[in-house]
Amino acid sequence: MAVANERRQVAELGFVDRIRHLADAANPAFAAGSFLVPLAFLAASLALASTELLFYTHVAAGAVWFGFAIIFPAIIGPTLGGLDEEAAAAVNATLIPKAVFFLVGFSLTTVLSGTVLLTPDLGLGYGFVGTWSSMALGVGWGLFAFGLAVPHRLQLSAYYETLSPDPDGSRLESIEKKNLVVGLFEGAVMLGLVVLMTGFRL
Repeated sequence: MAVANERRQVAELGFVDRIRHLADAANPAFAAGSFLVPLAFLAASLALASTELLFYTHVAAGAVWFGFAIIFPAIIGPTLGGLDEEAAAAVNATLIPKAVFFLVGFSLTTVLSGTVLLTPDLGLGYGFVGTWSSMALGVGWGLFAFGLAVPHRLQLSAYYETLSPDPDGSRLESIEKKNLVVGLFEGAVMLGLVVLMTGFRL
């Protein structure tokens, strides 16, 4: 009954209140740190006018984003699928709020640092001006928007399902299958973006 009431209350929340709910579920310190820690490196690179620090911030944040885009659907999802419904629901309820804040923080840092690197007018840019650099930047921001609109929404759908008094195992399984397809798509696009950016460096 308590879980059913919680699910009903969450469904009635507005956007800001849902964010607060997720932050509470993730642990507010963890949720804040997921944004503040990576963005602190971006801020430091700007404050120090350090192109090198900015570049490594971009690479490190992108590696975390890229890694989770593969690991989450390829390993974590199938592992959860092998658990019984009660155990999978318990893990989802704990894991997903943390994963969403963590990934949004690092993906945002990736695209912001990439924007600075590819924008000479901001003072720390590498000066790659042209169609390919603009395309790379557009793909990066597109992936960020795609992450908010598709995989994170799928993960949150699984999370809210776990709050039901009787989680639907078939629905959770369907969500995990969609996560796998989405993750493979994200990984392929990210790999292409890495190849493109490596070409800039070479």
